[in-house]
Amino acid sequence: MIPSSLIIVTDRGSLKAYRVNETPTRGPSLQLVQAFNITDAHGRLVDKVSDLAGRFPVTNGAGAHRGAASIAERTQLEAETDRRIQKELADQIVKIVSLNGKEGWSFAAPAEIHSAIVDLLPPAVRNRIVEHVKSDLVKTEPAKLSAHFRSLQEI
Repeated sequence: MIPSSLIIVTDRGSLKAYRVNETPTRGPSLQLVQAFNITDAHGRLVDKVSDLAGRFPVTNGAGAHRGAASIAERTQLEAETDRRIQKELADQIVKIVSLNGKEGWSFAAPAEIHSAIVDLLPPAVRNRIVEHVKSDLVKTEPAKLSAHFRSLQEI
């Protein structure tokens, strides 16, 4: 197995990349190489869409409009936003791996977006992935992060 020289963890709105440094007595230590946040991934869709004219009134059956209005079909907008966020994450991964991941690298992302991001990576980058972890580890402390990757465990 090729050792990981880089660990990249991501979720829908942020990405962190760590360089793996081998220490002779304590095992691998992780050094943060880059942290990246996507502003489009945070917040509610209703706060980003400013056109209130397309909203349909919410009613309690027949009668006059009462209360807030609902947004009509937002599934296409949400799907497009998700696609753009995943593409941006994949582009950042390509940059990071080309600069830091000379050997193999490990990748962790939530199961919902993991395969979509991997599919967007070019084959030269995708084929160097040593280990896939389908879990959200972005907020995990670097000291505890290596426990989630078998490629960093001592045999």
